[in-house]
Amino acid sequence: MAQQTYGEADERWNRVNDDDALWGPFADIRPAKNQKFSAVRAFVVSAAVGGFFGLALDLIWALSAGRASLPSVYAMPLILTLAYFIGFQLTLGPAWNRRAYWLRRREEYLARRTV
Repeated sequence: MAQQTYGEADERWNRVNDDDALWGPFADIRPAKNQKFSAVRAFVVSAAVGGFFGLALDLIWALSAGRASLPSVYAMPLILTLAYFIGFQLTLGPAWNRRAYWLRRREEYLARRTV
């Protein structure tokens, strides 16, 4: 089995993860640094952000298109939700989870040493 590594690339991604301003109202949903970021939690955040911006794009599209045929109202929110989810799972999520793994491992080691 390959050993997980935690490097400088993960540090850069986690600087983005840790920036409260980028999380906005979802900062409270973010897990602790030593907790794994589950796929369910990532999908919930992606659905909230993708749904909001998707509906905003639908509104802009409807106002600018006039009477031209419009796609389904669910199309943009769904596309953005999936894009955010896949993007998170490929970039920020693995970096977060590797850091959580190493932090938990360090905490367990220190707890065994002090006993």
